[in-house]
Amino acid sequence: MSQGLWAIIPAAGIGQRMQANCPKQYLRLAGGTILDRTIDVFLSNLNVAGVLVGISDGDTYWRQSTWCQHDRVTFYAGGKERSDTVQQGLRYLMDLTGDLEQDVLVHDAARPLLSQTALNRIIEHRSAQGAILAMPAKETVKQQRINIQQVETTLKREHIWLAQTPQKFPAQALLNALEKAHAQNVVVTDECSAMEWVGWQPDLVMGESRNIKVTLPEDLLIAEALFSYLLATPSKD
Repeated sequence: MSQGLWAIIPAAGIGQRMQANCPKQYLRLAGGTILDRTIDVFLSNLNVAGVLVGISDGDTYWRQSTWCQHDRVTFYAGGKERSDTVQQGLRYLMDLTGDLEQDVLVHDAARPLLSQTALNRIIEHRSAQGAILAMPAKETVKQQRINIQQVETTLKREHIWLAQTPQKFPAQALLNALEKAHAQNVVVTDECSAMEWVGWQPDLVMGESRNIKVTLPEDLLIAEALFSYLLATPSKD
């Protein structure tokens, strides 16, 4: 196995908001599945040692993946929540490598348009507090009143960033944070929020607009259009 960072891709969810007849990561996108497209981004990068894919028990789709038998891809049983799946992946990785201090990348299964430029940007970024890809907010951001769909205030846009993935943290530190949050019933929506909860202040690394997350049906149409454009436009990514 080549030297480099490992990537964990939690893919055990069902994507209810997509309202599809299969988990959204297995929907077709530009001739493959969303998940296969996502995995391909990491396998195409020489700085990535391998990819761990967390799938649900009873997943009948993974065996049809292009990468199911690839020597740099390993799958494992995920959990009920995303954070559970990431924890399982971290334990698996540390057992596999014996390295507790290694940095690890965690990436959404439904972000198949990550470029090599952005991926290298976070891989090469050095920070003792970890780092995430993110984008500065471009639109005016409103805060909702509690329990009612009305505007309470306008937030200062210049201080608002929209989190993306990959997010990069030391494996043992991330596992500890996720386990503590779970033990105290703290809801974490991404790895960064778990690290924030235990006192870390991760760096913001510039992401990119194309690194969208496919969540709703219209997102899949946007992703298809972006893929068509990128395939028609020669680029290093």
